[in-house]
Amino acid sequence: MDALLHALMQPPTLFLVAIAFFLGFLVRGIGINSLSPPILTEAQIDEALSKVSKSRWAEIDGAIDDRKKLLAIKLLREQTGLGLKASKEAIEARMQSRHRMRG
Repeated sequence: MDALLHALMQPPTLFLVAIAFFLGFLVRGIGINSLSPPILTEAQIDEALSKVSKSRWAEIDGAIDDRKKLLAIKLLREQTGLGLKASKEAIEARMQSRHRMRG
């Protein structure tokens, strides 16, 4: 076991491991995951938000009123299929507009 550990710690072995890691990183797409939601335009986001039903907005607003921002984001994502960032920004904008309406 010690001999194996000693062999792995040799500079040429470490260099080969580093090269293999780097090549794997490049082949994989430098962190871009195929499961990531596509980057949407503002128009596409607005279109997705316009399709949210009034009852779902009421549910989302209830979560906002209960100070459950994460639940509101989750509900919006489930309804629209938007990514986390777009959903978070939409919920924050709704929170601000609701706050302004209340005075």
